[in-house]
Amino acid sequence: MKKPDIKSQKGQLIVEAVLILVAMMAVTFATINYFKKEEFVKQMIAGPWVGISGMIQNGNWGSTATTGANHPNAHSRHVSIQGVSP
Repeated sequence: MKKPDIKSQKGQLIVEAVLILVAMMAVTFATINYFKKEEFVKQMIAGPWVGISGMIQNGNWGSTATTGANHPNAHSRHVSIQGVSP
């Protein structure tokens, strides 16, 4: 019966690849959990959307509540069809 060679490097590459894979997966899952907990993507989208929604609805940069008074329909207008008299 042949004795196993303890100094052989035959399985070292596979062991190191598995360890690197496990470490990369741990870092990936930790990063994903951090982003979920901090709602990072939600903050990236919701923050700028406040100004964009004000521009879409009222034509001014800012929240819709603060820019509502600047919308042309919010101004009181009066029209005279006779014009200015001399």
